[in-house]
Amino acid sequence: MQFGKFHKAVLVSFALGATVVFATSGWSKPEKKAEEVAVLVNGEPIVAAAVQGEMKGILSRFQEQGRKPSDAEMASLRESVLEKMIKLELLSQESKKAGVSVNSADIDNELKGYKKGFADDKAFAKALSGAGITEAELRKQIGKNLVIQKFIDTKFKGKVQVTEQEAKDFYNSNQDKFALPEMAHARHILITAKETEPKADKDRKRAKLVQIKKQLKDGADFADLAKQYSDCPSKERGGDLGFFPRGQMVKPFDQAVFKMMPGDISDIVETEFGYHLIKLEEKKPAKTVSFDEAKAKITAYLTQEKITANIEAFVAEAKGKATIKILSPQAKK
Repeated sequence: MQFGKFHKAVLVSFALGATVVFATSGWSKPEKKAEEVAVLVNGEPIVAAAVQGEMKGILSRFQEQGRKPSDAEMASLRESVLEKMIKLELLSQESKKAGVSVNSADIDNELKGYKKGFADDKAFAKALSGAGITEAELRKQIGKNLVIQKFIDTKFKGKVQVTEQEAKDFYNSNQDKFALPEMAHARHILITAKETEPKADKDRKRAKLVQIKKQLKDGADFADLAKQYSDCPSKERGGDLGFFPRGQMVKPFDQAVFKMMPGDISDIVETEFGYHLIKLEEKKPAKTVSFDEAKAKITAYLTQEKITANIEAFVAEAKGKATIKILSPQAKK
């Protein structure tokens, strides 16, 4: 069971073999002072601060995972970031050549979506300030990325086809991808307790769950009691954890759930998070998804693969014709 940390980020994506993520902490004002320019792509600058900002965003995600990249990984990451930024600039330039544009309403709608990730306008403004970017500059970046996406949609989407035989060949060659493990749908009520707590405190918390279980035996609704007593964020959903496969939850929780039958309520289960009461709602046996069930998703996946390959080939051709100058050592730091 994982209780992860969440961070606010603004995502700008496009289909180029990968998703490019511009975290709010990674944007920098695009000042074009000569000493700050990392790369010139056909005379258009990519500033060193932008490259460093992208690296900062990537490193923050490593930190959240408790990892520190090695020197070799750092070098590879820097090279990858710079390459993606060059490709973005080339796509931007090709979009302009094609006369692609977006209007203010498109940018407004996209901006509204970004703002939904923040508590209010004040929190959004604070995030922008911390990233060193104004809303006007953000709008400009959004516009640039929307133009690129529109260019990609117009030039590449709808122009590739995937045959049923191609889909079947993929299905037959990747049977492991269509094997679904046994799944359980459960709710729980968690009373948090740390191993280092005094025994008396832990006994008191365990006794609280004993009383809650008595209420359940007397006919109380599990979801209602989860909302009232649980310490887990899932309390807002009545303790609902959704479906999960065997092995995803911590071992004592996992072992208890997969021994239960739908409708059962567990005895008190102790884990590293504390004490749980678990209700099993439903079980799904392991199965292999049929071709007919998977066909639509396979076709969509293979279509995107072809689109991505076409985009990569297009960008590679544009890069081969481009004049690219690396000016600042900061681009490699």
